Amino acid sequence: MAVLECVAYLFYPSLLGFLYTQAAAFFPSVFSVLYFFAPVLLFAGWFWAGSRYAVRIKNPALAILAGNSLGILSLAIYLWQEFLAPERVNWLQQLAQYFSAALLPLTVGLVAQFSPEVDGVTQVSNTALQCAGLVLVALAFTGGYFYRRNKDKLAKTEPRRP
Repeated sequence: MAVLECVAYLFYPSLLGFLYTQAAAFFPSVFSVLYFFAPVLLFAGWFWAGSRYAVRIKNPALAILAGNSLGILSLAIYLWQEFLAPERVNWLQQLAQYFSAALLPLTVGLVAQFSPEVDGVTQVSNTALQCAGLVLVALAFTGGYFYRRNKDKLAKTEPRRP
């Protein structure tokens, strides 16, 4: 059951990214609210998922890799489709971008500072958006993992107060 719980958490960022892009396309009024709250929802949810992985998986490297495996796979598929595939499969490339889509308000601001073309989006900055999104998501997960692990360790070492 513990493995099933961990597998279920893997889809949270992609599901939120899918809802984010669907709201942008079909529900502009909902998107105007979701634009600001999606990064908060992603960070809070992924921080919590990291804390749940701390309970289930004791090896930090394994937990962080397992928790972010879908993001790493998404980035690999995106890079393959963008740079190595002889012919792009649009739905596959779009599916790969859902993992970090909810962080676009943050990653665009971050990447735009280093992009030579601010008004237009070049392919280099699209790739940078995907990489920056994965790093930010992984940092939130790692923070949740080590927060829970240290909290549990402190709870075991503190003496009980009467």
